[in-house]
Amino acid sequence: MKKISLKILSLILIFTALSCKKELETLIETDYKVIELDYGFDNYLQNTRYESDDIIIKERNIVIIEVDRNGKTIIEDSFVPDSLIISEIKKYIVPDPTNEKMPMTTEKNFHHSGKVNMHKNIIILGKYDKELNYEKYREIRNKLYLAYNEVHNEFSVSKFDKSMSELLKSGKKENLEKWREVRQIFDIRYTEVLDEK
Repeated sequence: MKKISLKILSLILIFTALSCKKELETLIETDYKVIELDYGFDNYLQNTRYESDDIIIKERNIVIIEVDRNGKTIIEDSFVPDSLIISEIKKYIVPDPTNEKMPMTTEKNFHHSGKVNMHKNIIILGKYDKELNYEKYREIRNKLYLAYNEVHNEFSVSKFDKSMSELLKSGKKENLEKWREVRQIFDIRYTEVLDEK
């Protein structure tokens, strides 16, 4: 059931993104778990959606990364060379409330981080050609991980003067709370589809 729901969601996201250029508001009834880069049990519970939970997703909140069979990467309709993929993805990860073309943001107050802007229902959709070499797929997908890790670390150092690794390894309750806050502020919602054209 979850696989079918995920396929339906993916189709809806693709059709929404491709249907028109004007801003759309689509109500999606969900029954799926979005792929996360942090696989802990707490993360699973926080990111499992139930049929009664509605999510509003706007077109600009769907960031599409397309990769053709040769590994050519297009992010939001623009070709991006391999050397710039991480920096390009980071543009969409870091909230920019002043740019109406970037994903929507909301302001939220956190115990340790204070008042911060964060994304509101952003989804990164990886669309890979089924003929793509696995090594190239893995390389590009790893760049997504690296982009998130860099954003997490940059925020953590700027707010707490410690990297994410230092917060986690310290073992102090307060530092673990800070680590969780950073993960929540820049939460990762990523899903993939195979392009079979």
